[in-house]
Amino acid sequence: MHVSPEMIREQRFKVRVSGFDKNEVTAFLLDIAEDMDKLIEENRQLKGEVETMKRRQKDLEDLFLSVKQFSDEKMKRADVDARVILADAEKKAAEIQRVSNQKVAETEQKAHEALSQASQRAREILKEAERAKAELERGLTDLVDKKETLFSELKAVLESYQGWIRDQGHAD
Repeated sequence: MHVSPEMIREQRFKVRVSGFDKNEVTAFLLDIAEDMDKLIEENRQLKGEVETMKRRQKDLEDLFLSVKQFSDEKMKRADVDARVILADAEKKAAEIQRVSNQKVAETEQKAHEALSQASQRAREILKEAERAKAELERGLTDLVDKKETLFSELKAVLESYQGWIRDQGHAD
């Protein structure tokens, strides 16, 4: 029989001349005692479960703290690694920029030298062209002079032949 607080309140004992029925009271008390034993055992088990749950909770809290600490350390390490990588990348970028600037300067220098050489060569070609022009002009002047001389000589020869032909025609 399971005794509830309500049953205990409503329980009535028969009254006899000498008082309550001892067997009923004893049986009732035994039922209460049995229920109380069960309640005490159940209470003990529940307290054990509560203790187990508290230990699990403590273990979980410890695990959580360990994971959080591990995570924080990883984050700090990742931050440090990121800063190192960033600093390395900035160094490399600066080196690449320096090398690029140097190559640009070298290329500009070479371009300037090539331009200077090309200008010098152009001046030399121009001088050679001017010399060739002057030589051609002298040659042309010589040819014009020779032509005039040749025409003069040819005219003189023609005039001399005409004179001879006239002389021959009058002599006949």
